[in-house]
Formats: sequence, C-alpha cells, structure tokens
Amino acid sequence: MKYVLASVMLLIATAPGYAAPSEDAFAIIAQFKKAYDAADPHAIVKLFAPDSIFLGTSMQKPTRDKDAILKYFQTSASANLPKHVEIENYEVLQVSDTAVLFTGQDTFFQTRDGTSVPTPARFTFLIIKGPEGWRIGHFHSSRRPEAQ
Repeated sequence: MKYVLASVMLLIATAPGYAAPSEDAFAIIAQFKKAYDAADPHAIVKLFAPDSIFLGTSMQKPTRDKDAILKYFQTSASANLPKHVEIENYEVLQVSDTAVLFTGQDTFFQTRDGTSVPTPARFTFLIIKGPEGWRIGHFHSSRRPEAQ
C-alpha cells in the first residue's frame, strides 16, 4: 500500500499541467517584473493581495494602503525611462501550499542622461494564494549594501 501511495503521488506531481506552489507563486514575481519594466503601476498594484504589506526601497515605514502603493509606483514609473529590473538570484521557502517566500538580490536600472544606471537591491516577496489566486502578500525592497 505504501508503494502504491508513493506511485500515485509521483504521478500527480509529474502530470502535465501540475505546477508546484513555488512555480505558481514565482509567476507573480515574473508578472511584477513585466509590469515594472513596462512602467505600469496599475498592473503592479493588481498583483497585491487586498491585505498585503508593502515596504518600498525609499519608504520610511510599511503600508497596506493600495493608494499609497500606487502613488509609490506612479512616482517612480514616470521618471528616468526606460527602466527595468533584473532578478539576479533568490532563495525559496515554501511555507505551505498557499504561501511561498522568495528572498534575493536584484538590480534596478534607470536611464539618466542617456545612460543606464544600476541600483543594486535586495527583496523579499511573500506570495500567498487566496480567493483571487496567487498574489503578493508582503513585499520589501531595500538598497543592497556595498560588499565588504
């Protein structure tokens, strides 16, 4: 019986169309990157769960206010175009079937005087699955300190 159960679990896990929670959750981060690169603040904010917590790189304190999050990205979206973010590396911690934590390093690129200027940063995303599907439950970004 133990081997039958293990075989069934393996078949389910490898069946076409099956994705691990971490893969489904990372799709939200990929959508975040796409919306950021497109300078689309409304698309970014739609990725956040209704009760999510946000702490942007230049913010003094966290917020749950979707209007404040939208304003944060509207302010940054209209400046120094074109811009994009590159995710360099990350670690994954699957907290449950409905919560996956990603933490890693990225670099934001902005155009200033015709030159692409990098800003190394680090991030934490908690991606949660709720009634509306996978969404960002927590986001934190901060500048990456100089290597010592």
